[in-house]
Amino acid sequence: MNKTLISLLLLLPSGIGALSTTPPAITTPTRHNNNKILKGIDASQFRHPLDRDLTNFFSKAPLSNIATFAIKRSLSIVEQGVRLDLLSSSVKVSPNQLPELYESMKEAASILDMDVVPELYVQSSPQANAYTLALHGQEDNSKPAIVVVTSALLDRCTDAEVQAIIGHELGHLKCSHSLYLTLGGLASTPLRGLPLVGSQAEKLLQEWRLAAEYSCDRAALLVSQDVSIVAGAMLKLFAGTSRATNTEAFVDQSREYEQLLKDANPMVRASIRMQQRTHPLPVKRVGELENWFRSDEYKAIVNVEE
Repeated sequence: MNKTLISLLLLLPSGIGALSTTPPAITTPTRHNNNKILKGIDASQFRHPLDRDLTNFFSKAPLSNIATFAIKRSLSIVEQGVRLDLLSSSVKVSPNQLPELYESMKEAASILDMDVVPELYVQSSPQANAYTLALHGQEDNSKPAIVVVTSALLDRCTDAEVQAIIGHELGHLKCSHSLYLTLGGLASTPLRGLPLVGSQAEKLLQEWRLAAEYSCDRAALLVSQDVSIVAGAMLKLFAGTSRATNTEAFVDQSREYEQLLKDANPMVRASIRMQQRTHPLPVKRVGELENWFRSDEYKAIVNVEE
């Protein structure tokens, strides 16, 4: 990927689909599990509370429609370039190319009740990773979003874990995170030069980015409907090896961290909270997911009976 595209991509977690005019509508996929299809599910049902509150605020803010249109238009070139780059240097997943992975994507999109199946690409990389490009979420069905998984991720994780990771990326699309986080960033720009207010605005935006990741971990859980699968995927990604497989021990580790943090010196706790991160701490993600899995909110969504 050339340097210009990489620089532009750093501005957003996702972009705008622009080239394809006939995206694949979801048909009933070949079922690989008995997970429930969450018909009619809305992103607000699984958003993290902070993500939900700030999204609602910015979606109702004055001139938000004008800003949304401008963001989509100005950054559509990013998606066009990335799509061409992927088509030229990666493998596009289809019914004829990696068909099992294609069905897994269709199934995940169906569970989250997405009308259009995103385009899925496999990118050669020694780093296990996944990302998505979609500024518009599901609003423009003529332009499919893009999801990318790396070859190292496919080699390291089981099929069920890969589908959970795809579910995480679909969560970003379902929540239109690129759009709303970009709106939030633009709105906070004039405040950043102001004493105290600027630092508070930047802190809130950082917390929102982390909350967005928690929201998408919940989407991964809704796709897999098995917390051990999502925790297993996280464990392998964070450990950097497929040999780490004890998810219960990893959950216990997250509880140990929370207890030690609670008992730690206030200066230590403050130092940890001040660290700038693009993603939440691994053990906190597992702990948050475990708590949500046990919540009435999750049980209501998937109709789990006590």
